[in-house]
Amino acid sequence: MNPSPTPKLTGSRLPVWLAMGHFILRAPARLERMSLPAFLSRVAAEPRYGMSFAEVERLRRRWLRLPWLRSANTCYLNSLVIFRFVDPNGGDLSLHFGVDEPRGDERLHGHAWVCLDGEPLNPPPSLAEGRLKEIFRYSLLTGASSADGATFAAAMIRAGDEVLVPSPPSPV
Repeated sequence: MNPSPTPKLTGSRLPVWLAMGHFILRAPARLERMSLPAFLSRVAAEPRYGMSFAEVERLRRRWLRLPWLRSANTCYLNSLVIFRFVDPNGGDLSLHFGVDEPRGDERLHGHAWVCLDGEPLNPPPSLAEGRLKEIFRYSLLTGASSADGATFAAAMIRAGDEVLVPSPPSPV
């Protein structure tokens, strides 16, 4: 039996899907030109479109399953998209960056996730295991948590999953 085809986007969600694609394509270049806190403050000021986490995830997956964007499908970009498009409805939406405590000879691995009112929307497995040390947080309500952590988090985004610098800053 053939799987049912993905329904076409029509109506009010098509402009949002296009805005999301523009964000996905342009975010890496914008991060190269400005600091992470400056980038996030601009993102925080943009319209939210009244979308829930489930709606954002559905539209995000449509973009990041395209063959030329699959390599960009990282927790960093996913979390930036969620942070940009989820409507917190007056709650505290926050973007977090952290580093796994290495086991043995492992290299450090960085992660990003988003919380709404303290509840993780897209948590990495190591968060539940208690092995993740948060190094930077940006909240829609309170802004950035530390400049040190922002520099390290920006380096994690540029490097991908494996953190290439010797040691992260102190936890927030």
